[in-house]
Formats: sequence, structure tokens, C-alpha cells
Amino acid sequence: MTIKLRGLCFSPGYCDMLGGAHSTSLERNENGNWIFVSRDREEHTSPTVVSTYSVSSESVAEFENYIKSRKVFSLAKRPKSDLFVTDYSPWTYSIEYDKTVLGKTKREYCRITEYKKYSKKDNDRIKELHDRFMALRGQVLSQTANEDDI
Repeated sequence: MTIKLRGLCFSPGYCDMLGGAHSTSLERNENGNWIFVSRDREEHTSPTVVSTYSVSSESVAEFENYIKSRKVFSLAKRPKSDLFVTDYSPWTYSIEYDKTVLGKTKREYCRITEYKKYSKKDNDRIKELHDRFMALRGQVLSQTANEDDI
């Protein structure tokens, strides 16, 4: 079995009563190059600020190897917790990848979310995932405020 990373999106936990929205993603641009994109809006009446950063292919390959070697996908299989908060968006990691088994490739998705029962070891692994993900961000390529979102 081989796994090929297609992208990852992280949304931090935040209160969204005022219309805040936040996400950070690893994705490919129209030229097929890896980029790191942060999208942030503080409230309904604020524009969405989109910041785009460079990412090296080597860094993505190392990150992909980390995900496989540390069995990050297994974190999605934890049982649900009893904890739940309304008017709050939980943190979430959404990983998109291609999985090849016996010559057949299939697109797969893995979601690691806040409202699960994680052990101390799991939480350490989630922190490491976050730190490694954020470290992919290279130099700023662009930053725009999208007024159309208001």
C-alpha cells in the first residue's frame, strides 16, 4: 500500500457567534506547485484575509513520510467524547490523499476532530502534527483582503 498526499486543511477551534472563519491549508496551485494558504475572517462584517506562502516539494515529501510513519490516520478512529459546545467550531484536520493497493488507486479522506477521546500520547502526536504542518509555510507570496465576503 502506498499513500500520496493531495492536501491538508486545518481549522482551529474558535467561537463563531460573530461569523468568524479560519482555516489553513496545504494545496496545489494552478501550476501544480505546493502552496500554504491561510484564510481568516474575524466577523461577518470583516473581509477574509487570504495569505499565500511558498512550500518546497521536499518539505511536503518529508511531511508525507511523517504522516505515514507516525500513523497519523489512526487518530481519526478514536471514539467520540461526551464533550460538546454550541456556538463553537471545533478544531479539525482534513487530510486528502490517494491510496494505492494492488495497483488500484482510490482517493481517501481522513478527518481528525476535536470531540474525540484522545490519550496524552495522542495529544502529543496531534501537537507534533500541527507543528510540522505549520512549519511547511515558507515565504509570503501574496496577501489579499477579499471584500466580497462581507
